[in-house]
Amino acid sequence: MMPQSHASGPRKLANLLLVVVGVLYPFIVYFGGDHVSPPLFGLILGALWLVRAPALLHQPGGKWMLGATLAYCGVLAFGGHDELLRWYPSLICALLFAGFVHSLIYGPPIIERIARTMEPDLPAAAIPYTRKVTWVWAAFFAVNGTCSALLALWGPLSWWTFYNGVLAYAALATLFAVEWLCRQRMRRRLRTSPMGTAASGLASHPWVSAAAGGDAGHGSPGMVVALTASGRIALARHGRAGLIGELGQHAAGDDALATPMVWRFVEKLPEAARIDLLLQAPLPRIATVEAERMEGDTHVLSLTLPLDLACFVDHFPTAPVLPGVLQIAWALEFASSRFGTPTTCRGMDQLKFQRLLRPGDRMTLSLRHDTARGRLHFTYRIGDAVCSSAHLRVDAVPGAIDAR
Repeated sequence: MMPQSHASGPRKLANLLLVVVGVLYPFIVYFGGDHVSPPLFGLILGALWLVRAPALLHQPGGKWMLGATLAYCGVLAFGGHDELLRWYPSLICALLFAGFVHSLIYGPPIIERIARTMEPDLPAAAIPYTRKVTWVWAAFFAVNGTCSALLALWGPLSWWTFYNGVLAYAALATLFAVEWLCRQRMRRRLRTSPMGTAASGLASHPWVSAAAGGDAGHGSPGMVVALTASGRIALARHGRAGLIGELGQHAAGDDALATPMVWRFVEKLPEAARIDLLLQAPLPRIATVEAERMEGDTHVLSLTLPLDLACFVDHFPTAPVLPGVLQIAWALEFASSRFGTPTTCRGMDQLKFQRLLRPGDRMTLSLRHDTARGRLHFTYRIGDAVCSSAHLRVDAVPGAIDAR
């Protein structure tokens, strides 16, 4: 007996040759009809199918597929009519159609079997989709085989060759592409479907005014949460980590798959079409400018600190506070686009931090540039209360340092 490792080599080669012959078959018939006789072609094709026989015998429906193809090759070998060569594509389509329909009747559908080879734990919700796709492929093989047979009966050889060698493969590629797109949408729905239940559960939490699940990218389900006033207080007291811990347990309940992997906290839930975009976007790194006005030579910006500002993740995880160095860097950055000053400073005078800035705070930033002295004065306020202020030396001097 031939060792398995040695036997698999010819079988793989035979499989490859069958694929190549199947793809190029219309052109082989068109250009080789005057050089290769049908009996010889039948013997070569039959030999390739015989080498593949051991594998087919162990596959569902493989025995009758092997029998049908060998019978066709036998007719070619002993019948020898040129017209018979045109029926091979129709035969293959008929066999594939029969195999797909058989799997639909007796189960499991062929597409489900293929899907389980890639995803052994195929979700139950995906089973109806695999059945529909199996029906689509069965219909494709029926239509394709019928068109090929009609051209084999009544069409010129050139038409038959063009259809089977070009149009049929173009239709096949189109169907593959459309199915792939539909499959991605199905996978997205399967990933995010638990998020719908989780969002409904979160709506009853006193910290949540509204929630919506979505796709955070790379197969990660995410949740966008609009916080209530008490939720914003909880974020300030317990930080992002504490908020996620509490809401994560509430969202999951008894289903660990319903735990969002990515969280975004907002004051107002965006429209549904923007949920995924928000989840896939990076955390904001600067305050949001709500309005701006001039008071003499001073720019006054109305700012809001996003609830999920990136710096709050690390500063601090359980008690988020806007770092003083960022307040200075933002003042330099906002001033640069308004006064043309550099984003660096070489010194600071009268630097004062008098009040903490927390997630969701609404504040004003006053910026005034003293060109004569090369000073930038900034003040952050909440209402009338000063949070921080300083005079920054921004005159262009070699060796200036970056305050950020």
